Amino acid sequence: MAEHFSTSDLTISVAGHRLLEHAELALAAGDKAALVGRNGSGKSTLLATLQAAAAGAAPPEHVEVRGALTFAPGTVAASLPQSPQLAFAGTARAYLDACAGEVSAAWNRHEELVAALAFGDHDPALLGAYGEALEAMDRHGAWDYPRRRAEVTAGLGLDAAMLERTLAELSGGQATRLAVAGVLLAPANLLLLDEPSNNLDLASLRFLAGWIRESPAAVLLVSHDRELIDGTVNAVLEIEEHTGRLRRYGGGYTFYAERKREEREGRARQFAEQEERRRQLEGAVRTVAGRAIRFQTMSQNDFYRGKSAKVARQAKAQRTRIERELSRVPEPEPPAQPRLTVPEGEFRDGLLLRAAGIGLRYGAAEVLRGVDLAVRHGDRVAVVGPNGSGKSTLLRLLTGELAPTAGAVERRPGLRIGYLPQVPEAAAPGATLLDYALRRFVGPAEELRPILGKVLFADPASVRAADVSLGELRRIECAAVFAAAPDVTVLDEPTNHLDLLSIEMLETALAEYRGAVVVVSHDQRFLAHLAPASTLELRV
Repeated sequence: MAEHFSTSDLTISVAGHRLLEHAELALAAGDKAALVGRNGSGKSTLLATLQAAAAGAAPPEHVEVRGALTFAPGTVAASLPQSPQLAFAGTARAYLDACAGEVSAAWNRHEELVAALAFGDHDPALLGAYGEALEAMDRHGAWDYPRRRAEVTAGLGLDAAMLERTLAELSGGQATRLAVAGVLLAPANLLLLDEPSNNLDLASLRFLAGWIRESPAAVLLVSHDRELIDGTVNAVLEIEEHTGRLRRYGGGYTFYAERKREEREGRARQFAEQEERRRQLEGAVRTVAGRAIRFQTMSQNDFYRGKSAKVARQAKAQRTRIERELSRVPEPEPPAQPRLTVPEGEFRDGLLLRAAGIGLRYGAAEVLRGVDLAVRHGDRVAVVGPNGSGKSTLLRLLTGELAPTAGAVERRPGLRIGYLPQVPEAAAPGATLLDYALRRFVGPAEELRPILGKVLFADPASVRAADVSLGELRRIECAAVFAAAPDVTVLDEPTNHLDLLSIEMLETALAEYRGAVVVVSHDQRFLAHLAPASTLELRV
């Protein structure tokens, strides 16, 4: 198959910090590949660089690119950034038409001419324009555009009423889903998707997975969702942590994770075998050298003393050769594994909080109605439901961030609640990572520093929060929430923005944590690992 793009010796740096080094990458027509790596390893930067290059534009600000980056003629790329910021003055429907470009233009022109001809106006110029419109419909494959638009909007939970609103009237989650729909409708043969599953409910996520599988376009996908990766891609591209190189693995996430485990075990086994061989050879050399030196000391015969000295020198040379030749397998360096500190704490037993018939209205709009929930010590409660059913609102009511307009939330006196919102909070200008974490931690900064070190920020007071990725901010928030030893931890889509190792970090912490957990998540593997004892399903 022809390649949409390829790179050769590609090196990408941001503000002097090298992210990718000598990377080789190619994506052919129809390829579906996932890009994985640490938060901050350069995944989003690579996608943004590819999008700029495909459009013939300069790299993003502060990004330096060296090496060859070649796109095949006819390659058209469409990109979804991790946090879409839509600037459009019209309705959501008009935004989708703009994303569809010449396809929607051909369809709308055809409909306009059909309407004019329906009134019996057979002006030759009009008939000529209609003929041109038919050719444009064929050229751009626009005949099924309304069906595809309806399929995408329904699949992503964008109803007809929502499509008639302006973008300024949409919630953040609705705007994100609209951005995904716009990319799926774009007349592109290369899609660059950065965390497309954020803010999608389970039904929308299943639709997206099916769409990616069936699309003829090549797809480069960044995602924390292991089910999505497993169900859509035929290759995993990893940005290696220590080298900045790109490595390609066939198959989905499960195959990639198994191969990584086998590689680690293989390197450890090779190193252990090498060290055992070293010990054996060095032991033999020491024995020979020791005998030669003893004979040299004890013998009175100059001939044999000289022979012994020569044997001792040869043994020393042999030891040097062993050291040199048996150092070819370096000691494997384990991946830096972030770990959350989960204090044992003095957790309260029994009933911790109760929601009785709670609801919330904003004016005439009813967001939530008649919800009952009881949370006891050690509970694991999953809150599920489609987008717009009020899941995030419910969590904010439980934490006390919002007050219900109906019903009541009862909390044990002195109850400690840890809350992780769906989107990392914006950092204050100039704030360091330590400043950022202290907003969720009641205690001295010096107590928090080593805790942040375990999530791979050795000196959080020297790093500006504005200079790290959303995933790195998410790790900081997780560390601060658990460090406060809450009785109840409330998590809203906690895996959003986290890299795969950090999700494993969170799963490990929740397995150790003895308090209660209330979580909203669309990540099926994460929920399976949490194993909630009860599930509260909300409906629109």
